Amino acid sequence: MVWLPFPMFNFFLPRKTKQVLAESELIYGSLQRNRIYSQDILSARDLEVALALEERYRTLLKSKDVDGLEKLNKESMKFGNKTFPPSAWDGWRENVEVFVVAAIMALGIRTYFLQPFKIPTGSMEPTLYGIEPRVSTELPPNVLVQAYDFLIHGKTYSRIVTTHGGTVDSLTPGSFTIWFEYTDVHLTDAQGNDEVDRIWIRPYDVMQKLNINKGDKHQPGDVLANYTTQTGDQVLVDKVTYNFRPPHRGEVFIFKTSGIPGLANERGPNQEGSEDFIKRCVGLAGDIIEVKPPLLLVNGKLAEGAPSFEKEFKQIDGYPGYTPVEDGTGVTQGDTQSYYVPTDCYWAMGDNSPNSKDSRYWGGVPRQNLMGRGYFVFWPFTSRWGWIK
Repeated sequence: MVWLPFPMFNFFLPRKTKQVLAESELIYGSLQRNRIYSQDILSARDLEVALALEERYRTLLKSKDVDGLEKLNKESMKFGNKTFPPSAWDGWRENVEVFVVAAIMALGIRTYFLQPFKIPTGSMEPTLYGIEPRVSTELPPNVLVQAYDFLIHGKTYSRIVTTHGGTVDSLTPGSFTIWFEYTDVHLTDAQGNDEVDRIWIRPYDVMQKLNINKGDKHQPGDVLANYTTQTGDQVLVDKVTYNFRPPHRGEVFIFKTSGIPGLANERGPNQEGSEDFIKRCVGLAGDIIEVKPPLLLVNGKLAEGAPSFEKEFKQIDGYPGYTPVEDGTGVTQGDTQSYYVPTDCYWAMGDNSPNSKDSRYWGGVPRQNLMGRGYFVFWPFTSRWGWIK
């Protein structure tokens, strides 16, 4: 493609001139692209002709020689049809090129700038919500209401009825891509008929939230599960900021769990963690963190740096306040637990303190584990949509 000097002035050119210039740029671009694709198999003569035509285009486009360009276009089309005959795959090839370029750009953005992240649990509620199944006693609404609730609020409805019924033999976990986890509930009746009912949430939530457990007995036609699921908030992770500065107290950040001693992987017992966690950074290296319910003190003073801290202290707007833990890493004196943040580490705690496995259990987050800063909730469109505070 030739970039003409002062292209904004093309607006004032005669209509025919603009049309010829646009047509010539397209033909020139096609000629150049085909020459690059085929130059390894072109004859020396055809390659010489193609390069000469390109040079003439550069000269005539720069001077806006309409008559010369019209003649050159005819000559180039004749040469192109003979040397680069059209193929049935040309359209596919261009579409593949566009797809590959778009994929490379998306991967680059995801790797170096912004990465989507799905909140898996409720440890950061009410700031951020994870996947939350809730038992329902009502029938699911019509399809239009379900579609609206999903697109806007990230809410889905599920109702599973047994066919043969029987005894629950096992709960088998599985996943469809990295985004969708499910549990297969296996039942066997008195006649030996096997039945498998799939529930699209994790086994832990199937047992804890839906109260389905091994050994449960069901009759044919029983409602095995009737529930709604609030999808986890989808957030964008800013992967640039921490390349230029460390995390600040009060920021929500995402980190890898690999290499953190004592942090069990939820995907398997007694395995080193390899998942990504999202928590709030409440302490920096060298800080003394104290949990004095419902308060959180940093170096002897109330924690500062985020609006959620004051809400935790006052236990308002759904914030439960900070709570101590049993068998944690801290030192307990009276009703206060204290922790020291090691060198090159950060102290991570969930806003839903009573239901958060965080640094109180497994210590600080090493600097090299940081992924980025929780930046923006882009879906669903609830009251939490927007900048993460």
